[in-house]
Formats: sequence, C-alpha cells, structure tokens
Amino acid sequence: MTEPLRLRVISRGEFVPPQIRARLARDLDFDIEFIVLDSTRSLQQVMTEPESFDVYHQWHTSDLIWTARCIQGIDLRRIDTGNLLKAAARARSGVTHTVFDRLFVQDDGSLGPEPGDTIAVLPALHGVDGFVWRPSHAPALRPGERESWGWLLDPRWAGHVGLIADPVLGIIEAALATEAQLGQPFGDIGNLTIDEVDTIADYLIHKKKIGHFKDTWTSQAEAVRLMRRGSVTIQSLFSPAVSQLRAEGMQLAVADPAEGSRGWHSDLCISAAAEGERVDAAYAYLNWWQNGWAGACLSRQGYYFIFPELARPHLSAAEWDYWYDGQPASEPLCGPSGEVTIREGHRREGGSYRARMASARVWNTFMDEHTHVTRRWQEFLSA
Repeated sequence: MTEPLRLRVISRGEFVPPQIRARLARDLDFDIEFIVLDSTRSLQQVMTEPESFDVYHQWHTSDLIWTARCIQGIDLRRIDTGNLLKAAARARSGVTHTVFDRLFVQDDGSLGPEPGDTIAVLPALHGVDGFVWRPSHAPALRPGERESWGWLLDPRWAGHVGLIADPVLGIIEAALATEAQLGQPFGDIGNLTIDEVDTIADYLIHKKKIGHFKDTWTSQAEAVRLMRRGSVTIQSLFSPAVSQLRAEGMQLAVADPAEGSRGWHSDLCISAAAEGERVDAAYAYLNWWQNGWAGACLSRQGYYFIFPELARPHLSAAEWDYWYDGQPASEPLCGPSGEVTIREGHRREGGSYRARMASARVWNTFMDEHTHVTRRWQEFLSA
C-alpha cells in the first residue's frame, strides 16, 4: 500500500507559527512535516542533503544554493502571482529592488534581474531588523541622542548586551556597531574583507574579555528568555520576539538606528531532488503562500508580505494603518496568536512600510569571505 504524501518543509519557527500550520492543515489536502532549524543548520542540510526536504523556506542568498545545485527552477507559469512578480521586477520598486537582484534564471543559467519564466526562489516576506532596548533600564543618554548600532558596543551598556550567535547575521550587526563605535567606516558591510573581519572580531573578543556582553542567543526563545531575566537590556531581536514580549507587558523600544537597518527577505524554493507528486505538492504549498492570508497573518508580528495589496483584504483598516501606513494604532492590535501586542496610540518605530524598508543599509548575505567570517566568529563565541 502506498504511503500518503507528506511534504517536508525546512523553515524557521517564526515563519510557521501555530496559526500558519493550522490554516495549512485546513487548506491543503496533504500532510506537512516541518523541520524547524536555524539558518546555519538549515543551510548545511540543504547544501548536503537535498533529498531530505522538498521545500526550503528561509532567508538566504539565492545564488549560493542555486550554484550548488541544491534547488530546482520554479516555473512562474505554475505560480498564481507569476505575472505580478514579473511586473514588479520590471518596475524595480525601491522596496523590493534587492529581492529581484538574483531571482530570475538567465539564458546562461546564472541568476539575475531580467524577468523570465523561471526563478530560483519565490519571494514571500521581507523586512528590516535593528535592535531593541528597555528605556526603563537605559543608562544616561545625551539630549537628542539618536539610537545607534554603536550602543551595542558602548561602555554605558557594559554587562547588559546580548548578541545573535549566528555568524552571518552577527557579523553584519557587529560591523555596523564597530563602525559606529570606533568611527571607522568599512567599504562594504555586506561583503567585508578579511582585514575588516579581523578588525571586528578582535574588537569583539576584547569587549567580551572585559565583560561587555551578557550572552548570545541562537533562537528566538533564547532571545526572549534573556530579555525576561532583565540582565540583558539591549540586544538584536526579531520582530516576532518583540511582539511576544510586548504581549507580556514588557516596555521595549525598537531602534531606528542612525546608521540604517539590516534588511532581509525570506523565500521559498524547491529541492533539486523533488520529483513527481512531491513537486506538485510543493507548487501547491508555494501558491498557498501567495494568497495573501499568510502574509497578513505574519504582518501582525511585524513582517511585510511581498505583495502588500494582496495581504490588505485580510487585515482590518486599523491593522493596515498601523503596520503598513505607519499611523498610530487607533485601537489595541493583536498578534497572530490573538494576544494584544500593540497598545492604542502606539506608532511603529521607523514609520510606514516604505520609510522602514528605505532605511535598509545592508541586506542579509553570505559574504565572499564566509569561511573566514565563520572561523573568526567562532573564536569570538569561544573567547
């Protein structure tokens, strides 16, 4: 007897909260096995075991896994928003410009911005991340002082700083902080040189040895625990964790750093090893993500859907005004779980969708010197 199809999806927990999983179970006629991994471990599995998954949903640099032949091309003629995606790429919107840079499969098999019928990954979500801090626990700040990534390395916060342990994201945020704190600009924070990586790593190791950092975190749950304990009062934090802590009543300020934010986009792709009914199920899964409901659900935890107007019908007027238009909340707003996360009158830090996305100084990326980044970052974590 043939076993029923079970689609295997590698994803981050923040992308598939219980509300998403429940709706998927209701809407699709096959089972889904979610393999929840952080970005480093998921990339390792995707690169070395493409037969172990069918769909990959992470933030990533698409040309890395495309060049490694871990994923197969996605036929836009089988995607409900295919024409919309090509039109958006031709328009080269400022908000989504980076998303399209390495999206379409070109005639020579490489990835580029020229629209065609085949893409490497299907864009789903995007946003910008900064850091958070607790105003009630903040040291003395100068009148009119702007929030800065340099605060993560500022002696005023010594002993109360948390950092993300992921080397890819961590080195970007550490570069922004080092540049601001030392007044030493780097050439391209999205693609640091060996010497620049060494400067950052040496400075982080020095700061760690004198007790500047309280801890590092590898998952959202760990990041939330650090903030709950009260010993960490400033750290990098993803927006779903901000929503969770605000629902618990914690007063947090989400920074709008003077140096700009770290941009990210998450995409869906299909394993190179998938075939037959698994490919059909993968396309059904990808199309489900394009209907707007999922984008609206995750907008309530601070993410942006790739096509905001498709998410809009699934949001109340108050939700749209707050999350996308940057207006003060006209009523208490709930997160995906139904708990109030935004109090009436609160205005989202950074403003509207376009203003916040325009603040991206650098985007998540795997640098040319990724091996060196990983080695030096491990030295910092072990120091």
